Amino acid sequence: MKMFKLFVWFILFWVGSNGNEYKNPIALSAPDPWMQYYNGYYYLVATTWTNEIGIRKASTLGGLVDVENTIVYTFDGHTAWAPEIHLIDDRWYLLYCSCAPNTENYACHRNHVAQSATDDPMGPYTFLADLDEPSDQTMELDPSYIFINGQLYLLGSYIGDTQNLYIRPMANPYTPTAAKSFLAAPTYDWEIEGGTTNEGPEPLYGRDGKIFVVYSASSCNTPNYKLGLMQFTGTDPLNSTHWYKYPDPVFQRSDENHVYGPGHNGFFRSPDGTEDWIVYHGNEKDTEGCGMGGHPERRNTPGLPMAYLFSVYQKLLTLRIQHHLENRD
Repeated sequence: MKMFKLFVWFILFWVGSNGNEYKNPIALSAPDPWMQYYNGYYYLVATTWTNEIGIRKASTLGGLVDVENTIVYTFDGHTAWAPEIHLIDDRWYLLYCSCAPNTENYACHRNHVAQSATDDPMGPYTFLADLDEPSDQTMELDPSYIFINGQLYLLGSYIGDTQNLYIRPMANPYTPTAAKSFLAAPTYDWEIEGGTTNEGPEPLYGRDGKIFVVYSASSCNTPNYKLGLMQFTGTDPLNSTHWYKYPDPVFQRSDENHVYGPGHNGFFRSPDGTEDWIVYHGNEKDTEGCGMGGHPERRNTPGLPMAYLFSVYQKLLTLRIQHHLENRD
């Protein structure tokens, strides 16, 4: 793991075989980053803490750090977190969680989806649907899609006695067909540092059809925020006993390399389609967390997490995710 952290924070390196040179971090003030590569461009979206969601677009990875964050969607409410864009049937679906107007405290967060007008990731987007149950007043956050055996599911996190992961079946990107099903709760010591937290579930599709969920654990306001790994091992995705949770984190802090709180990641394919790349946020100081810290300006804001990028399959790395992808039965 030390080698992985060292290269993540290295000033300059190449990803894959396309010679796309860039520096880490690839974006400043970009909590909960999510990326896509589409038609020759990289797209980066991140938490804004406002009622607007923007996308950074660049033809190179290096261009993301200075490019304008273009607003593509404005909604009636506040405090947008963890936006993602997914291309399904020639339309982009913008997943996000936010609070309704005239609400306070973060417990007001619910999951939502907006849809693009065309196949252009830059939108415009219009509101499509709420993704929670109207009668369920539970805080829900961090929505993402996962396909299992051709069926679409929604992943997310919710607040119960602890902050847990859930999964629910979808008829399409905006229509749930059943209530959410419990997926996982924080049970290991490394999942409860600063808070009992499992959040930010993200799909990772392994070789030979293996299906994984990478999630974030412990409080994001601590340097001990980290990534854990689950694998679908059974036949029923809605049954939590058909998932295996690995007992150790796969990605965490490295004090010697000044890497703190790495988490809330996303995965996307390299331009040539041969590699899965991970984008995640992290801090350079152990005193920095994931909140706004009183800073109204969200571009280059000190103390706000920055976005970093690396290849899951970089051959020089000893990365547990890769080991599990290749060796888990």
